[in-house]
Amino acid sequence: MSYWQKQSKETNEQMNPLADSGDNFRPISEIYLKIHQYELFYRDHRMQSKEAVTFFALNDAINKYALIDYLHQQNITLSEEKRQLQRELLEEQLTKDLQDHLLKPYLETMFQALNISNQDYIEQYLLINTEHDLLKEDMFSSNKGLVQDETGLFSYPSSDQQTLYQEKMKISFDYMEYLAESEFIHIKPDRPTFDLPFAIDSTFFNFTKNLAGETIFASKEFSESDLTMEQRDFLYVIKKQYNLHELARYNFILYKNALQQEAAPGSENQAIANELMEIFKIAERTIDWEIGEVTKYEFNEIPMFDVNQLRKHKDITLQLYEHEYYYREEEIPKKFYAFRIANEEIVAMYALFNYLKQDFGIELDETIRSSTRAKIEKSLNEQLQNPYYKKYMDNLLQTFEIPLSSYINDYLLVKEEYELLLQLIKDRNIGIDHDGRYNKGWIEARYRTAANLLWEDQFKKMWDMQLDEVVKPLEPQPELSFTLSEYAPPIGLNNEGQYIFVNIYALHSWLTDEQQTLFDLLVKTYDLPVLSRYSITEYKDKLELLKADESEKKQLLEILEIFERSIRE
Repeated sequence: MSYWQKQSKETNEQMNPLADSGDNFRPISEIYLKIHQYELFYRDHRMQSKEAVTFFALNDAINKYALIDYLHQQNITLSEEKRQLQRELLEEQLTKDLQDHLLKPYLETMFQALNISNQDYIEQYLLINTEHDLLKEDMFSSNKGLVQDETGLFSYPSSDQQTLYQEKMKISFDYMEYLAESEFIHIKPDRPTFDLPFAIDSTFFNFTKNLAGETIFASKEFSESDLTMEQRDFLYVIKKQYNLHELARYNFILYKNALQQEAAPGSENQAIANELMEIFKIAERTIDWEIGEVTKYEFNEIPMFDVNQLRKHKDITLQLYEHEYYYREEEIPKKFYAFRIANEEIVAMYALFNYLKQDFGIELDETIRSSTRAKIEKSLNEQLQNPYYKKYMDNLLQTFEIPLSSYINDYLLVKEEYELLLQLIKDRNIGIDHDGRYNKGWIEARYRTAANLLWEDQFKKMWDMQLDEVVKPLEPQPELSFTLSEYAPPIGLNNEGQYIFVNIYALHSWLTDEQQTLFDLLVKTYDLPVLSRYSITEYKDKLELLKADESEKKQLLEILEIFERSIRE
């Protein structure tokens, strides 16, 4: 979810005033939310955590009800004849499903757990989904209800309408962000150094160890789509051969039983079946298998820390983090992104400080704090021997009108305290579950609410910061005196008519092989920090001194000069 979804609301209201009418408003059914949570948890191919299901169930409902409401305000509805026909079709399908030996126990268990009838399931859930799908299909095929822009194109303003509907339901932006971010995460989910007894697709899978030393997924989620192509293909064979529905929680045990049969000695599928059996074992010990009570949404009720005991961040801490990230980050972030990262990281730090202090009475020991400060001071003094870093620090202290002690106490020490406390809760098993996870989003929501540091305000400011003029690539691209790799960003012009790179990112990721070799030699020879806004002057100066082929040095220097112009906002 993003704040800019709200920005074209006024324009849309002018184009289609009926869309925001309060007449005949149709709120989300509580029964729909109960059923959708249950269905997402047990029958969706993405076996997500209960926290994720809580968010997506509400988010999906808003999207569907928003479209139905949008068209309803314009008197575009499903006719009674069509509705009755769909009702009869759904009743017929449910009757068949209740005769299916795989679906029958699932559905009956759901009806009992949610205290709903077959008719509730049809009227309050299936029929609403069908109504949405039919209305959407008819809207796009007939253009009824679509808005036309200045180019003549018709579209459904989905983001605007979802936001309008959310406001009608009195669901705040921050409540949705709270639900979206409330997820148990592993403290340090780095890729493991231990071997795994199966092939993995490194793009998706990430593993770690739980407190008992067992291998688990780093996230509380498992999906067939995360598997390798060979593993997915074999599960498809299992599905067809054993007449199963798509893999989900409710039929996981049936797939497991089928794999056990295929893994029998002498089977031609023994190897791949054994691989999947190992992955299934990890899934069994990682993800939640019972939803328990479905969430009853209390819109806009966001938990918070005790304001009277709150350890709140200082403005200078937030400002320094934003400044440092902007000038020293290798990925060359835009100002709006540096602002976002700074806010998110500061919230993460102070949420943890307050979580440990208010919930467990724990804070960093003063002896450890003093020794940590001494180490920071020593390291900083060593770095200040570098004239480039000293100049950077002199400018920073002057910009913020602070002494060096403030930079240490209000910034470096805060960051180090956060890392020490993360390690402490992991070592001492405080505030984390058996898998070494804690609900980072939940404690951050508690801090944001108590500190009045709202998501909606943050996104609004970010949006305003993004409204800078966009530099467009030159067409055709100019002839340069050096070669650029195919991954290099295109060339544009700045206000002074000089070449700059458009849509910049880390330089080392798009140099040619020859340029990268020279770049690596430069870094290694002079032990340079990562290339950033802060360090680019040192790179250029040291390149002049480097003993290397002069023509190659000239090319790299030209690239650095264009890069430097590109990163000066």
